[in-house]
Amino acid sequence: MRRWVALVFAGLLAACSSNTSARDSGVADAGEVLRVPVTVAAANGDVVFQAEIADTPDERTKGLMFREQMDDDHGMIFLFPDEQQRSFWMKNTLIPLDMIFIRSDHTILGVVENAEPQTTVSRSVPGASQFVLEINAGRAAELGIEPDQEVRFVLPIPTR
Repeated sequence: MRRWVALVFAGLLAACSSNTSARDSGVADAGEVLRVPVTVAAANGDVVFQAEIADTPDERTKGLMFREQMDDDHGMIFLFPDEQQRSFWMKNTLIPLDMIFIRSDHTILGVVENAEPQTTVSRSVPGASQFVLEINAGRAAELGIEPDQEVRFVLPIPTR
């Protein structure tokens, strides 16, 4: 599915600007990490994160494990096939994170701020979500990211 997403984005971007390379447009070349724009309509204005996609069971399990750093405008978007109660832990995750739980209607259900790394403590918010965006710890508060705000991204929903 990831290859399909990259091809679709590459085609759309090529149609919009024939002078823009795939690298400049955010579409990954072979061997690079694919990132897609995820926009949060935050209290302080729209914020765009370049998010890696975790849309398979293995990718969702690995998440951001073993990363030593992440740029402030980067993150990871976890895509699930359905909406349900979600919980995450930080075993083998080296950097503290904010976890933004997103409903199927693309609004924020809740935010877990400053999740401590390298722990097996379960982190969740009450209610059902279909997506989770992980960003560097402290960014949600800094940017005014709160429940009920809209999150915009265009990606196919996984079937497993």
